[in-house]
Amino acid sequence: YGLGYLPVNWFGIVFLIASFILFIVEIKAPTHGGLTIAGIASFIVGALVLFNSPQVPEFQRVSVPLVVTLAVFTAGLFFAVLTFAIRAQRSHIRTGIESMTGRSGVVREISHGEGQVLLGGESWSMRLEDGGEPLRKNDIVEVVSVEGLKLVVRKRKQ
Repeated sequence: YGLGYLPVNWFGIVFLIASFILFIVEIKAPTHGGLTIAGIASFIVGALVLFNSPQVPEFQRVSVPLVVTLAVFTAGLFFAVLTFAIRAQRSHIRTGIESMTGRSGVVREISHGEGQVLLGGESWSMRLEDGGEPLRKNDIVEVVSVEGLKLVVRKRKQ
């Protein structure tokens, strides 16, 4: 509404757009908050300059405390989202074949080094690791590797 009613300083719009571009680039670039700080500064400058032109009467100028408060709120929100994003990128793989190595399961069926193992509530085909200790039903095993959809296991050391 304000953009249609008041004369706009285009440098303010450029600064506001640049601030959001800096926020987005911060997610992809490992600058540890540097681009966010630049984005906040650009946001503050853009908001203060946006309606600052000779045609705008003094009573219609943008409130400085409002702009600073909004910038600090935006920065806090962005840092919270960035913290969650970084934490998610650094977390270990929890699903899929890549997560199987090192997990433990229980032998359900075994015959000549091959059988079924219960792992994570699911039944998987498995084979004994070459040169591994013989297995019996209900032994606890550890996944060494994955070959297709078959787990290669060895007896877990107690």
